[in-house]
Amino acid sequence: MLLMNHYFSKEFRIRVFGAGWWFYVLLTSLGLFLVTFFGRKLPYEERLRLILILSIIELIILRLYKFSLKDIRSNYNYFNELPCYLCNQSTILCIIAALANDKHLMAFCIIIGTLGAVLAFVMPDSYNNDQLFYSKQAIGFYGYHGLLIITCLSFYTLKVYEPDLKDALWNMFMIFLLASIAHVINFILRKSGLNKESNYIFTYHPDNIILEKLYALFPVKLLYLLPIMPVFGLISLLALLAM
Repeated sequence: MLLMNHYFSKEFRIRVFGAGWWFYVLLTSLGLFLVTFFGRKLPYEERLRLILILSIIELIILRLYKFSLKDIRSNYNYFNELPCYLCNQSTILCIIAALANDKHLMAFCIIIGTLGAVLAFVMPDSYNNDQLFYSKQAIGFYGYHGLLIITCLSFYTLKVYEPDLKDALWNMFMIFLLASIAHVINFILRKSGLNKESNYIFTYHPDNIILEKLYALFPVKLLYLLPIMPVFGLISLLALLAM
């Protein structure tokens, strides 16, 4: 009884690998299973349409979550909610990939979109670390990233596209390119005063335990992320081999 009261308490929090965290992991897994089970026998065009619908719902949830942040965070800044994060980009690219039937974008969503969302689950930023389970912040953050995983992986599980080694190498290059572009945007926003704390893809300073350790070893803005590129490539390769 005390345990149940704890889970339903307003003070119940989501911590990585804790009960609340596993709830969202299992919910995401169940969602992916249902989408795959009911969608895999549909004609190709219908499978694409299903992914498009998921992508649009995902975008709506993302925007509602972002709009709600101004009521949650005292330091809310509109320019910090631009689609310059990998997950935000993947959300938009899922829609374009489904509409245009573009294999390169599908590969990006399957590999980078999924990996980015998984990392958000495993290495949440300071705002979402030890978050109240029943808060808008937690529901928006974990609910959105869970749906992003479902949508991105649906390109593969519904057999719309199966990425290969070239896709993994291309996406590793794209990560470096996007990080460089994000750093330029960070510089412009900081220097212009529009967002003095702009830090897309954490090119200025880290905001989770793993990146903090990496930054301590190599404290150079943007470049401290370089060791992550081979890791992204290796994880992508292992994922492709597992497929």
